[in-house]
Amino acid sequence: MRLLTKIRNSKFHSDNRGSAMIVAIVVSIIVIAFTLSLLLVSYSLFTSTAKRVTQSQVKELAKSISFEIGDELTNPKFNTKDELLAGINDDSSVIYRSSEYNLWYYIRYNVCQNEGWVSYVDETTAGHIAANAFRYFSVDIYGDSTKYAAMADDIYICMYWANDDISDKNETVLTVEVTVTKGEQTYTLTSYYELAVYPFDEEHTTDSTMNEYFNPNGRYIDLSENWVWTKIN
Repeated sequence: MRLLTKIRNSKFHSDNRGSAMIVAIVVSIIVIAFTLSLLLVSYSLFTSTAKRVTQSQVKELAKSISFEIGDELTNPKFNTKDELLAGINDDSSVIYRSSEYNLWYYIRYNVCQNEGWVSYVDETTAGHIAANAFRYFSVDIYGDSTKYAAMADDIYICMYWANDDISDKNETVLTVEVTVTKGEQTYTLTSYYELAVYPFDEEHTTDSTMNEYFNPNGRYIDLSENWVWTKIN
């Protein structure tokens, strides 16, 4: 009994207690490090998943907007000059009224004109660089604006047209770029539309109806021309 008491009070026993404490501290550090690594992995997976979801969201939104624009550009098809004129005047007797297809009418009154919206050539041709030729359009959001805010921080649409020979309107190609941004994620979808011009079997007449949405400058168009846009890419 005295021997055991001596051992317990000896320097060896004290050193053993210190070693046990060191082992406990080391084990605790390992557990903490392992826990932190798990948290880091979990955060990394969460961030990666959030990025993929956001990227998918902006991509789908860009596709939806691009589809709507394409639908508005390619749908209007008129059989006669009178139908086109009725559409310009927003007559309820025609399907493709200007109030429903403002973009189509804007393109009709501004593309292939001698002034205003010029064609895009390249960044070295004076008067036909991006600053002169690119047009940016806003998107009107209907319904729940909070839902829109959750889907995107910013949406912008850029359009420009190109034609090496303006005397032949059939050579015209319209480029439409839809860009959607949410946080750090951005997606741009580019589409191309080609113009085909068919003559109406009627005499040549012009129109310069003023309209703040599609013809604010009162440009003249040839009503004997039937314009049809077709998506080429």
